[in-house]
Amino acid sequence: MRILVGCLLVAAVSVVLTQSSQEFHSRYGEPNMERFTARPGISLAVEYGSDHLVCQVLIEPPQSLIHQEEQARLMSSEGVSEVLEEVAPASTRGKEVNSSVLVSGCNYARLTDYEHVSIMRSTHTCDPSSQDQDVRTAITFKRDICPKQNK
Repeated sequence: MRILVGCLLVAAVSVVLTQSSQEFHSRYGEPNMERFTARPGISLAVEYGSDHLVCQVLIEPPQSLIHQEEQARLMSSEGVSEVLEEVAPASTRGKEVNSSVLVSGCNYARLTDYEHVSIMRSTHTCDPSSQDQDVRTAITFKRDICPKQNK
């Protein structure tokens, strides 16, 4: 009987201590940042400006909020290309202004600067036969209300 009462007490306390998304929204208002599962194995973090429109997007493998040291996981390059086109369609980026590439061993990073957006796409290409080569893609929208990108 004591074990049953103890289990019920622990269950009741854990329900009281756990807060829902709705409770956080009620208490703190709309978030300035959100994270989504864009595809299996692909996470999408979005930071908004004060006008609630997107300013920055980070496409990366899913990970816990408090980072653990673990081996880097790679994402499907095709999946990342699809998500990139959904978030920042080529037709809305504007004219390409500049492009630069950094290569270090198997790591490849391309920064492409457009009129309305900057895209930094990082890949790990040691296994050319693998379709999973993307490490991370950062998208920065060039809107006056958004924080400026550090150069």
